[in-house]
Amino acid sequence: MPNALIGQRFNLDDRVIRKFTTGFPNKFKIKRGSITEALTKTNKIGVKQYYYKVLWDDKRSSEHAQYSLESVE
Repeated sequence: MPNALIGQRFNLDDRVIRKFTTGFPNKFKIKRGSITEALTKTNKIGVKQYYYKVLWDDKRSSEHAQYSLESVE
């Protein structure tokens, strides 16, 4: 059975939220946005890592690793 977590999880225009990074969940600080670009970077041991540029609902954009994002749907 193939591992469903390997590979690119999100497509362009997918709605995502940023996972909690502080250790304390706060429902008022949840950032929601849309994927605008998908990037693939290779780390120093040669493994592909997936990064995404996200346009947040407050019109700011930033780049995040795949593991730090969750799908809204």
